[in-house]
Amino acid sequence: MADRQFIFTMTTGRSGTAFLAEFLAANLPDAECHHEFVGPGDFGLRTPDVSHMTLFNSQGNVEKVQTFWRDKLAIILKGRSRFYIEAAHVLMKAGLVENIAPLTQAGHVHLVDLQRDVAATIRSFKSRLDFFNKGNQWLWYLDETYPRNLSGWGKFEKYGHSGLCLWYIIEVRLRAAYYRKLMAGNPNITVHRVKLEDLATPAGAARLLAALGAPRAEGEVSMPPPRNVGETALPWQPHEKEFLPKLIAAAQFDADALAQAAIEKGMSFRPELPESRSGFVPKT
Repeated sequence: MADRQFIFTMTTGRSGTAFLAEFLAANLPDAECHHEFVGPGDFGLRTPDVSHMTLFNSQGNVEKVQTFWRDKLAIILKGRSRFYIEAAHVLMKAGLVENIAPLTQAGHVHLVDLQRDVAATIRSFKSRLDFFNKGNQWLWYLDETYPRNLSGWGKFEKYGHSGLCLWYIIEVRLRAAYYRKLMAGNPNITVHRVKLEDLATPAGAARLLAALGAPRAEGEVSMPPPRNVGETALPWQPHEKEFLPKLIAAAQFDADALAQAAIEKGMSFRPELPESRSGFVPKT
């Protein structure tokens, strides 16, 4: 099929990926749509397992990581639908972009840089008890000590769980901006920067559909209900909830500028990026 369209997310998780998958399934014609593959037998074949995540973030795009992607993308290429969608946040963090070439030879790749309000994302991490052990971080997120991280962690450490979550959001957004810069000018890859809050409106939803090549009038867009909403399961520490907006405001950064600096210096997920380390320090 000459007009195949492959859609993936570059995002933190807890950012609206389930909503996005359901939305695209309801509005794209001839679509094979998935949120995440987490069933028996999926890890290591359709979803990166712990070894793929840790190897990529520690050693790079090594042979074991490349083998995973060759096998996974071969499965995708066997499909016949015009649109293939996978709104899984782990893929970018395990080498999706570095290994995407086979799909660009078969069709067009869309990378959705999906961003949710930072405070709402942290509250969602807290409600799921994420980032409270290394196993959780290695499987789904990122370890703050990975040697190939672009952003520094040290200045966030004293802010506890909220600081760790904020560091992670910054790291993922910087990586997404980095890839967006690298892909600029590639005729077979388009990066869409989308805010969840905009996507949840008919106007924003219609804009994304048009950008993906399947336009619909605002009044014809099918909108799924909100997903995964509710209060946190873990109580906030004293003053933590009130301090969070101040911490987020103090850590403002320009992901595009930092990503450009990394590219100009020839860096690729290396720890020695002084701009990122100074740019993400909360002012206390």
